[in-house]
Amino acid sequence: LRNDQTEGPYYLPYKKEDFLLKVEASEPSSSTKIILQEIERLGLNKVFSIGSGIAFQEYQLKKFSNFKVVVTDYNPSILRLKQFEVFNDAFILDAFKDALPVDESWVVLFPRIDTEFDDFQLHKLFEKCHKSGIRNICFIPAELLSFRIIIAELKTFLISMIKGKQRVFCGYARTLGSFRKSWDPYYVLTRKFKTDKEIFFLQAK
Repeated sequence: LRNDQTEGPYYLPYKKEDFLLKVEASEPSSSTKIILQEIERLGLNKVFSIGSGIAFQEYQLKKFSNFKVVVTDYNPSILRLKQFEVFNDAFILDAFKDALPVDESWVVLFPRIDTEFDDFQLHKLFEKCHKSGIRNICFIPAELLSFRIIIAELKTFLISMIKGKQRVFCGYARTLGSFRKSWDPYYVLTRKFKTDKEIFFLQAK
């Protein structure tokens, strides 16, 4: 997805000027304002993003603050961001196999990565963060499972059955209760915000 220009929002350009054109913003989004305010409230100024993708949110955090921002991803396309020298660092990271090079002085950002992991994997990720000494996590789920989404999924399923087309798996969806089970017993939800997306701030128990 990152290398295919036809994938629109998921495509990570090969040239710095094209990347900046894609992510540029004249003012911070409401989500960015909230995240920056909360990190400042914690007295921290370093953000470590796991699963950054094209790093749209991370770019705004970097542009509209003096924070140190490091982006990582399992996909090698992240190395293009390193070449652009927009962030303090950018590198390939397997969050399950590699050591997390951060401690309690960092806020770890999970930017809409939950759809990529099943419940067991998500639970293990929170466990690893806790064992690595990470106290604060900013978790932005892709979308909370709701009655509206369930109805939409059922409709899509019925249409695909009628047309005889196989559905494409688009990732996992969860309720807030399911997310709580994933981060328990390592973290507790301390702050919760809603803009065009949900934003959860978690703190180690």
